[in-house]
Amino acid sequence: MNAFRACSLLLSSNTFRWARKNLVSNSNRSTFRSIADRFGVKRRSQRFLRNYIIANGLLFGGGSLYYFYYLTPKERRQIRVLFEGLQRGFRSFRIGFVIAFDYKYCFWTVSDTSPEYEIKLKECHKRAAARIAQGCIENGGLYIKMGQGMVSADHILPKEYTDGLRLLQDRALRRQRNEVSQLIDEEFGCQVSDLFSYLSPEPIAAASLAEVYEGRLKSTNERVAVKLQYIDLQDRFAGDILTIHLILYAIGKIFPKFEFSWIIDSVKSNLERELDFKLEGENADKCYAQLSPHLKFIYVPKVFWKYTTKRVLVMEYIDGIKVSDTEKLKKANLSLQEIDTKLVQAMAFQIFHSGFVHADPHPGNVYIRIDPKTPTKSNIQIVLLDHGLYVTIGPKDREALCQLWKSIILKDEIKMKEYSLALGVQEKDYLTFATVLSMRPIHRPIHDLAILPEVWDRMSPDEQIEAHTQGKIRLPSEKEFLNMSPHQKMAIRKDFTAIFNDIQDSIVRTLHDMPRPLLMIL
Repeated sequence: MNAFRACSLLLSSNTFRWARKNLVSNSNRSTFRSIADRFGVKRRSQRFLRNYIIANGLLFGGGSLYYFYYLTPKERRQIRVLFEGLQRGFRSFRIGFVIAFDYKYCFWTVSDTSPEYEIKLKECHKRAAARIAQGCIENGGLYIKMGQGMVSADHILPKEYTDGLRLLQDRALRRQRNEVSQLIDEEFGCQVSDLFSYLSPEPIAAASLAEVYEGRLKSTNERVAVKLQYIDLQDRFAGDILTIHLILYAIGKIFPKFEFSWIIDSVKSNLERELDFKLEGENADKCYAQLSPHLKFIYVPKVFWKYTTKRVLVMEYIDGIKVSDTEKLKKANLSLQEIDTKLVQAMAFQIFHSGFVHADPHPGNVYIRIDPKTPTKSNIQIVLLDHGLYVTIGPKDREALCQLWKSIILKDEIKMKEYSLALGVQEKDYLTFATVLSMRPIHRPIHDLAILPEVWDRMSPDEQIEAHTQGKIRLPSEKEFLNMSPHQKMAIRKDFTAIFNDIQDSIVRTLHDMPRPLLMIL
């Protein structure tokens, strides 16, 4: 209502007459008229233009006055997020257009069988990855999260993409200190000092969705980790998701074989849940309740529910070593083999037994330490952090997945096909599905012969068709391919373009058809 009153006041005829009479002096009128006469503006038009400028000036000034003195910080932030969202959307579409044009222009006259094709393709991949990375850094938030997800898909995306986007794993938004105080005020209605006797001046960790600070509870003096969501993240979520969806849809229209807008529909609900820190706390408690009775070496930090809201999570502080820091682990005399075994046991229990699976177990979310309850013994403890992203695999899918893994290990193709079908994958894609799951090619020992030009050229056309349709030969391994001469590589590309296209189509179909929880944990 205040907004309507302010606008009514500013635009009322009495106010406008007062402004025109008092704000426009005789000297200003003559200056304005001389400028207007120079550009050939008629007297009647001059009055209209002058009134238009005055009205807009009053409207802008009044709007600014209302913005700074009448709106709450939260309302001002929502207006700012709206305009920043438009800027992020424009930037994203511009980058997408430049990347699409780059690919189209570079290969306009270059055949995929020409010697320069592979070189140009890698160069395009590198440029595209650099542009995407820069756009993600400038946009922040969900864009960085999506970029980090692309890095994890190194078994699908070209190496140039994953290498170029890897810098996003260490990138996060940095916020001003006053936003911490504002967030605490919005969530608890009090000051930081009312809850914490100490809160570190700088975050000890930062990610795409939140920052983590070290603190001490004022009430108990317990050492805690305080996870604070970026204050405007939920305000910008819907707009950013829509923009990313539209970009992927547009890419699919330009490059039909790369239509991945359905991925956003699949992960949107998971991302929404990840923004709810109360749900993250519940996931942490549930994870520990399921794992601790069976795997004594698993630990999950305690949640302080009194200090936890949708945007603030307070948990027990953990001192440990990142699972990826092998040098520190070796110096601490912690067995890497034992750590690997325990990690596999934990993930296997979640995937095949409980079905409640931590879907984001990257190195920053797994800490290693000696069990503090038995410090005299070398009992390695696995500490699982960041429980925002979980998926649930139902009993039927778990059973089919167990049997599929068994058939992959035993190289039983009949069972591979049966259980791939049970998991929603088309019959013709069962080998691709098995390859994606195991992240290695499924070799057939009775026909383990790599496709090489000298082998292929000795076969008759009928033998080539039979070999292709029955899978009696396989593609070269990475090692075999790297050992080939440039001439052999080009011959492979020329002779087997159709096969490569079939494999590419099969991978896209498999990703689309497989159960969404499996897609999330790949």
